[in-house]
Formats: sequence, structure tokens, C-alpha cells
Amino acid sequence: MKEEYVLHAPTYEWTVRLFSRLRKMLGINIKLHGDPALLAQGEIFLFNHFAHIETFLPHYLIYRETGAFCRCIAKKTLFKGNESFSKYLSRVGVIPNDHDELLPMLVAEIIRGRKVIIFPEGGMIKDRRVMNDKGKFMVYSRKTGAYRKHHAGAAVLATAVDTFKLAVHTAEEAKDWKRIDAWVAMLGLKNREHLLFSARRSTKIIPGNITFYPINTSDNFLNKGAGFLSAELSPRVNEELIIEANLLLKNTDMDMRLGKPVDLAEGRRWWERNLQKYLARNLNTVEDFFTLEGLNRPWVEKIIRGTIRRSSERIRDKYMHGIYQEITINLSHIASYIVLDLVDKNVTEIEAKKFYLIVYLAIKYVQQQSSVHLHRSLKNPEAYADLVVGRKKPLKQFLEIASENGLIELKRGKLKFLKKLNEGFESDSVRIENTIQVYVNEMAPVDNAVAAISRALNEHQLISDVVLAELHFDDELRCYDWNHFYYSKPRFDEINKHETATESGRPFYIIPEESRHDIGVVLVHGFLASPAEMKPFSDKLVAAGYPVYGVRLPGHGTSPVDLRERNWEEWLRVVQRGYETLGTHVDRVCVVGFSTGGALSLIFASEHPPSLAGVVAINAPVKFQNKTMRFVPFLHGMSRLMRWNSSFEGVVHYRSNSPEHIRVNYRNIPVRGLYELVRMNHVLSHRLDSIHCSCLLMQSTNDPVVVPDSARVLKDGLVNADVDYVEIESSRHGILYEDKGETHKVIMEYIEKLSEGVIHKEHL
Repeated sequence: MKEEYVLHAPTYEWTVRLFSRLRKMLGINIKLHGDPALLAQGEIFLFNHFAHIETFLPHYLIYRETGAFCRCIAKKTLFKGNESFSKYLSRVGVIPNDHDELLPMLVAEIIRGRKVIIFPEGGMIKDRRVMNDKGKFMVYSRKTGAYRKHHAGAAVLATAVDTFKLAVHTAEEAKDWKRIDAWVAMLGLKNREHLLFSARRSTKIIPGNITFYPINTSDNFLNKGAGFLSAELSPRVNEELIIEANLLLKNTDMDMRLGKPVDLAEGRRWWERNLQKYLARNLNTVEDFFTLEGLNRPWVEKIIRGTIRRSSERIRDKYMHGIYQEITINLSHIASYIVLDLVDKNVTEIEAKKFYLIVYLAIKYVQQQSSVHLHRSLKNPEAYADLVVGRKKPLKQFLEIASENGLIELKRGKLKFLKKLNEGFESDSVRIENTIQVYVNEMAPVDNAVAAISRALNEHQLISDVVLAELHFDDELRCYDWNHFYYSKPRFDEINKHETATESGRPFYIIPEESRHDIGVVLVHGFLASPAEMKPFSDKLVAAGYPVYGVRLPGHGTSPVDLRERNWEEWLRVVQRGYETLGTHVDRVCVVGFSTGGALSLIFASEHPPSLAGVVAINAPVKFQNKTMRFVPFLHGMSRLMRWNSSFEGVVHYRSNSPEHIRVNYRNIPVRGLYELVRMNHVLSHRLDSIHCSCLLMQSTNDPVVVPDSARVLKDGLVNADVDYVEIESSRHGILYEDKGETHKVIMEYIEKLSEGVIHKEHL
């Protein structure tokens, strides 16, 4: 090995440490997906190439996870012009692509235990155009106006490594220690065992993909500073300063996903295996694989070269497919495809609300494709669910970038597609000028994603309210799953270890096979509980033929830490969504809420939903037995002030709870949650006279949580409503869950009267 390309471990290590510090300082968000064990098992790693930073990311993650050094191939031009930089590159494992002995050198490095990183696209593909018109993986060159095949060097390298390992096996079986010792000396290994261990490892090619989101095209201080110092920056340099720096500075997600290892033996013909064995028996040096010297049979040499070429092309096609199938699909991919599809159909403008609906449907259809990898913003419905009601917030960044680039115009509730969308751009400018085209090109190889988005485009005008309701409920389930997983992470163990709730916190949505009523029931659980609290009563409703929706208030059924991040307005929106969803199956809806759920139900009723038949509020809180509730605003203020100080955790942020139902309720109460209760009650007190529907108020006589007089206060405030008031003789708060005093029967009779239309004004 030439001295100038010897990897220097100290330089490599301090570079990794420096990047770790920069990552922390800048908040660089790198996510590794796939089996982390592949980082240790893999020998050759292949990635797409869109930005310079990709050259280092795999090095960093592999070293951090395994401690192994990596070699990487780079363009020869990087080694010219600056001797110090060239020396640095070589010290951190980079080798120029014109190295005379590149492949033999890499084979040797793999046997030594190092890993090799290759970008088979050959260079940065800024427009991400990697498929020809026939759907074959090829790289488009704007300079030549033609496509070229991806490089097969990685396949040749893997075949060489595999063949050399076979040669070692052959020598070991023959006990040819002289030959083995010669290889040990040639490779600079410590002993035979090192060589034999390396040879026993299977040769694994790991395809991977690095996806950046979003692609931000706004100026940053680096390109502004460079422009100030030199007013004559080339378009290429300026573009790279904008894009590359923004990847580090503008909260960009870097998703690195590892795919299934490529099996070299898979698809190999019997004669190919025999030729490999023949070649292995005749290998004396690593270089012999590439030169085929010593065979002394030209016709055999010709056959072997042809076989290696064809085999390498098959392997190349396999790993390129693996690379592009590991793309992390995000919201901009979906929106971009929809835009260009509409443009191709000569659509020049579209109602924004309709566009958002298409995007929402596309998200839901893409989610159904198990083979498609989704960005976190497409996994957590809280990031996109508002699209269906015509809110642009989830698409705000996409629309802003597209608008700044002169691609889209949003005006008067319509999206207008501008002429620039159809213009062609050079590779050095396309990342700035037309990010929509870049996103579409990147996603094009993922057939299932493309098909799902096309389905949304074709079906959006025919989608029924019932189907939409089912999709909304799926969002509620996904939201629960996302938050339950997130707040179960070890860093929340300090709070979660005290929790005893074992009942599922998932919402439920049940339409009986024989629904006998035109009225459905939305069930809203109480503070610190979950939909499980309403399940015993729900079972009776379903048995009686009532459609039922048990909502989950955000922050509940997962972890107290989750509840700490929520506000009561989020709880109310969930009640609204439950009402709208159930309303697709029935003419009228009754909302039954327990405790905090009762207060939310009344607030919801004050907004005059058109199909609301009535409200049942059970032990709704107006006054609390715990007199310290008056200090909650102060404690919340202290909590916010001191949140940075971990020593206050558990003192200010949470209070202990002794729930009646330990399998349902949290044992830790976030002070923030109590503060939201206070805020919610303040709103309720001012809305009571705005409620005009039928109401059933229920209150346990010796409620240990809510002052029993609360129901009387509510009744007196409901001056414009039909009110029934029922007291339940009990010293328990959870009278609905426990069915104290035939609570279930009383509510069922009330709902039955609502269903029959016989409710009248009564003051009991």
C-alpha cells in the first residue's frame, strides 16, 4: 500500500469526536434504521449520493456502533489543489478512484477487518434521476443527455473478497500453512487466526439509503459570508453552500436506513461456482484475482472474465434495487408527486382544501404498504391529520419553499401551479430551483408508494364519509401506538416505573352488526384514565345495538410524561373528531363523559354541533375536594420557571396519586395537567348558558374527588338546556366504571328516551 494512503487512526478518531460535538451543538438529527447488527456484520456498504455530507455519515455511525474503521472511494479531483486537505482525506480512510491498485487494496483492507463504503452512482446525483424511461436503474447525465449504468465495482470487489476467502478455506483444508503464512505476511496480519477468522465471515454487501428531509433552499450564513468575501461565486459553489449547509443548520432529518444484505451466492450458476473454485485454487496474491496471471490458459481467462462481468452486473442490479427501496418517504415526496401528476394532466390550479384531501388520502394509502419506509411525520398522525379539514400547517414548509422558488402560488384558497414546474434545470441548480422534481425523482423507484399516491389521485372524488371516518379512527390508533412507544423509552423510566395501569389505553370504535338505533354514543373518559374506564359501559351499549366510539384524550393511556405536554384544547378536539366520525353512521349522537370527560362534553355541547342529541355528564368537576387545587396555577408557573432544573423533577412537575382503579389510572399527576383542568373549568363556567340541548347530570353523594355540590352548580348554570339531575348514593368517584347505584341503567334509559324522541324538560 502506498504510504500516502495509509489510514491514520488518531486523525480518524478525533474527526469522529469533532463531528459528535458538532452534532450536539447544531442539533443534527441522524436516525439509523434497520438492523444495527448489520453495521458489524457488513463488509461493503453501498449508499446513494446526494450531498457531500453523505461521504462521512456512514463512517461516523459505523465507527460509533462498532469501533471499526472504514475506507471510502472519492473522486480524484478532491485530492488535487490542496496538499493538506489531500493528506487529511487519506488519513481518514478516503482513497481516490484513480488509484492504480484500488480494488486489490480494498480487498486487503476488508480482510484486515476494515469496512468499505462505496457510492455506486459514481458521484452526487443532485436531481436524483436514477431511472430511465423503461424503469431500469440508470444514472442520467445532463452533460451527455443520455443514461449510463451504475458502477459494478462494488460487485467485483465483493466477488474478489469472496474468492480470496474461498482460497484461504481451500488452503486450510489442504493444511497448506506455507501458503496461509505467506498471505498473513503479505496482509500484515498478526497471525494465522486473524486470517482464518476473516475468511470464515460471510461476505456481506449492505445496501443503504440516506434520505434528507426537508431540502431547504433558503440562504444561510455560510453562503452569505462566502458571497461577501467573493462576489464571483460560481453557481455550483453557491448551490452547494446553500444546500449542504442547510442540511446541517436548518433542522434537517437525516434518515440512514440499512437494507437486506445481498447474498453473492444467490442466483449463481453451477459453472460459476466451479469457476470460482478453480480461480481460488490458483490465487497466490490478492492481485491475481484482477490480473488472472498465472492461469496460463487464455481461453479460461476469457471465460472467467466474462463470467465475473455477468455475475457482477446481476449483483449490481440487486444492490441498486436494495438501495432505492430503502428511501424514507416523507410528506414532501407525496405532495410533490401529486403536484407534478396534476400538472401532467394540464391542471393549472386546484382548491387548496381538495389538494390537502388528496395528500391525506395518499398518506393513508401509503401507510398500508408494508414495504414502504415512512418518515416519522407520516407515522404520527398528529403531524398530518389536520390536512383533512383543510389546514395547511402540515404542508406549510413544503408550500413555503415551493412558493419561494416560484413553483406554486397559494392565493384565495387555491393552489396555482406555475410554469417553472415544467422547466428543465442543470444538475448544479436543480436542488434549489425545483425541489419538487427532486423529490419526485427520488421516490420514483418505490413502486408501491407511487401506486398508493396514484390511487389517492383517482379516488379522492369518490371517497365516502364512512371511509374517511374509518381512516380517521385508524389515525387515532396510530397516534396511541406512536405515543405509547415513544413514552415507554428508558429515559422516562423514573416516572413510568411507578405506574400500575395495565388496561389498554387504545380508543375503540364499534358498529354493531345489527345496529337498531339512529343514535350513537361517544364516550369520554376522565382525567388520568383512558378509554378502558368506559369499556364496561360500552359493552352494554353495543349489546343493546348502539354504535359506540370511545375517545382517548391526548396524553392519557400512555405515560404521565405524555400528559404533561398536553392542553385541554387538544382533549376537546378529540371529542369533536369522535362526534364527527360516529356521525357518519348515525343521524344523532349522544356524548357521555365521566368526570373531566363530562366537563369536556358540556363544553362541546356549547358549540352547538348540529346532530348532538344530548349530553351525559357524570361527576363533572366544578369544585374539587382537594383544597390545594387553588395553588395549581402557582405550582404550574414554578414548574415552567424551573423546568430546566432536573432537581425539581418529581417535586414541582408531578404529584402522587392514589387512584381508585390502579389498572386504569396514572399514579403520577403532572402539575401541567392539573393546570389544564383549571383552565378548562374556567371556560366551562362561562359557557353553561350557551348549551341548549338535553343534559343528564349525575353525581355521587359522597364523591371523594369532586365536591357533590358541583352538579347543582352546573344545573343552575344550564338555564337554556333540558336538564335531568340524578344523585347516586355512593362514596366512590368512579361510579360509571363500577356501575354504582345502577348508573349504567340510568344512562341507558336516558339514551333510549333520546332515541325515541321523548325527552322533555324536567327539573328534579
